[in-house]
Amino acid sequence: MKVLCLLGAKMKLLNSILIMFLLLLPITSLAESDPTAPLGFTPSSQPTQKKVYRLPKLDAILCASDGSCSAVLNGKSVGKGQSINGYVVSQIDEERVTLSRGGKRWALTVFNEQVVQ
Repeated sequence: MKVLCLLGAKMKLLNSILIMFLLLLPITSLAESDPTAPLGFTPSSQPTQKKVYRLPKLDAILCASDGSCSAVLNGKSVGKGQSINGYVVSQIDEERVTLSRGGKRWALTVFNEQVVQ
C-alpha cells in the first residue's frame, strides 16, 4: 500500500510540473512579439547600422615648384580625385586639403612648418 501511495504522490508531482510547463509555454511565446505592433508587421531581422566614416588625419601637404600639390593623409600619399576612408580629395593647395563625401565638404589644414615646398 505504501508503494502505491508513493507512486501516486510522484505521479501527482509529475502532473503538476507538466501542467505548470504547459501553462507557461504560451507566455514565453507572447514575450517574443510586440503586442503594440500593427497587424502583419514583421520586424527586420537586424537593425541597420549606420556606417561611420572617420575623417582622415592630414599629416602633410607636399607642393612642387610647378604648383601641383599632394597630401599625406593617414600616412598615405594622395592626390586630387583620389579617395581615402570614404572621402574624395576634391582640392589640394598650399594651405589646406578639401575632402568631400555625400555632398558635404571638409577642409583640413596643417601648420605652416609642415608645408613642404
